[in-house]
Amino acid sequence: MLLKLEEVTKRFGGLIAVNSVSLEIDEGEKVGIVGPNGSGKTTLYNLISGVYIPDGGRIFFEDREITNLPPHERTKLGIARTFQVPRPFGSASVRENVAIGAMFGRANASVDEALEMADRYLEMVGIYDLREKEAKLLTPLEKKLMELARALAMKPKLLLLDELLAGMNPQDINRILDLINKVKEEENIATIAMVEHLMHAITKFAERVVVMHQGAKLIEGPTMEVLNHPKVIEVYLGEKLK
Repeated sequence: MLLKLEEVTKRFGGLIAVNSVSLEIDEGEKVGIVGPNGSGKTTLYNLISGVYIPDGGRIFFEDREITNLPPHERTKLGIARTFQVPRPFGSASVRENVAIGAMFGRANASVDEALEMADRYLEMVGIYDLREKEAKLLTPLEKKLMELARALAMKPKLLLLDELLAGMNPQDINRILDLINKVKEEENIATIAMVEHLMHAITKFAERVVVMHQGAKLIEGPTMEVLNHPKVIEVYLGEKLK
């Protein structure tokens, strides 16, 4: 078992954002997390990556408890993520941004090694030609691709993709999904993708889906079985997938 959450809860004042959620992720697995706005998906991501510490429950990574471990320690263990709103080091070059991931993630690379790794992953995501550009000058899509390259350069065992595909056209979505699937197979990375309102993407990507609703896990299981479940249609999709 790569990742295990045991009845994890997070409160903000009187609001229970995540309510006693248990979840297990195996090595190399591809899981989609979906649900309506305010269902607790982002808070769950922040609990896994260490941005938030849970008020109840425990989190394990490779059988080691990481419940109270800060984010930078989790990256060294092999947990990497992208953000819904990209967070580049604006005045640094695209290449330098990605190299930072290689230096401070599980790869723990030297400066020269990190720059070489940056070139590799920038070429992989298709923005190698922009490597010397200041990150703040990239388009929103280019920033997302740079964040993906930086996360991959961390050499993660678990990759959390936070709304990576939002705003992309269908051609870009298919290209990125093909890339993620290729890297997952080559490097055995378990991937959790949080995707809102892009069911064609989640059905192409995810082997298993977890549906969140009002802070709790509503249902989980094989992708099409879950997405066509009457409860999921009622609270989230509104109609059966074709």
